[in-house]
Amino acid sequence: MRLIMIAAILAAGRGKRMRPLTETRLKGSLPFHNKPLLLWLVEQLLSSGVVSRVVLVITPWQEAAMRSLFASTAFSADVLFTVQDPPKGTADAVAQVEPFVASDQRQLLVLNGDILADLPAVLPRLFVQQTALHAKAVLAVFPGTGSRYGLLQLAADGTVLSIKEKQQLAAIATESGYINAGIYLFDRAIFDAIRQTPLSERGEYELTDAITLLGKEGPIGATIIDAWMSLENPLDLLKAQSYFKATVEDELRCMQFHSGGEIGFKAADELFFDAETTIEFSSITIRGPVLLGKGTVVEPGAILGPAVFLGKDCTLGAGVKLAHCLLLDGCRLEAGCTVRNLVAGEEVLIGAQTKIGPPIPPTADAARAPLDPPSQLEELVLIGAKSVIGSKMTLPQGTKLSAYAVHTRDLKEEPPD
Repeated sequence: MRLIMIAAILAAGRGKRMRPLTETRLKGSLPFHNKPLLLWLVEQLLSSGVVSRVVLVITPWQEAAMRSLFASTAFSADVLFTVQDPPKGTADAVAQVEPFVASDQRQLLVLNGDILADLPAVLPRLFVQQTALHAKAVLAVFPGTGSRYGLLQLAADGTVLSIKEKQQLAAIATESGYINAGIYLFDRAIFDAIRQTPLSERGEYELTDAITLLGKEGPIGATIIDAWMSLENPLDLLKAQSYFKATVEDELRCMQFHSGGEIGFKAADELFFDAETTIEFSSITIRGPVLLGKGTVVEPGAILGPAVFLGKDCTLGAGVKLAHCLLLDGCRLEAGCTVRNLVAGEEVLIGAQTKIGPPIPPTADAARAPLDPPSQLEELVLIGAKSVIGSKMTLPQGTKLSAYAVHTRDLKEEPPD
């Protein structure tokens, strides 16, 4: 399987469902364990031993930011860009890669740019299945229902029997089968199939239609994977932070303690506490999973977790309580904030004693209280980048604030002293 080939990542989407986070940044730059998702995908591909270069399919408005995202990486010379202008569907996006594929390369890897999977484990299985079935294409699939992603039905040997589009929601919402995971191994004939693909009813060239045409020349196969996630909205992004376990050799070694009546600390490097970890020191409690970005400061009395993920250089004031939160780089929460079910963009400022989301028990046992994670997008509070939330505010679940918002009107104002 030691082939050296071109792989393509389809990254031309605007990320509308990720708003307000994508009002100030590319969807592909959103963090997975504080690393931009696209960088994480490219690193996995280039370290697989299969891929020598990666082509990102982007749109004109993304080009400058995308090049900047990769410019300072060690593998920037192995990342190429092609512009899809105008965007005309996923099959058209794959077609843009053809000029980069050498004449003697018979296969092409294609990935959606908003997925998580264990690629070093998945890629070999694609090649094995292609050989076993003499397949023209092999798709990675994941067990599930068709409510969000469309659905495939498979034969016992992994041959694809049918593909139903996600547009057919009424027909497949409760039907079980296999979800298209957005990881493809194509025979080079996919480019000819795309040239024969007609426009769909929504005026695009659909990759699934091209795959159906390709299936007339030979079998379409699938391999079932057991670890996968698609990042379509902020709730997905929050859940994804627990998807793979981060590793840090010695958390305490990465803490710089500062003293006073009680002790706070600064993360000298990335800190990760897994789901089995509960740490209590001085007056700070951490209940994993918790990720603290490099440079983040935690003041005394803080209770963090479960499921708290902070970017670099964040500041948590004294007595802050956080649960089920994702805060990007540079966020600051002043003393006494109670925050649950929040996803916030970079450099958000939240004033003292503000309450966000469902309540967290105010008792001494708050760190041990069962706190159910959000299960629907409507249960989150979403705050765009560089927003300012005043002191003593109350933002209930379902609140959504755009980037650069200034929210200082008391919703539940406390009486004066």
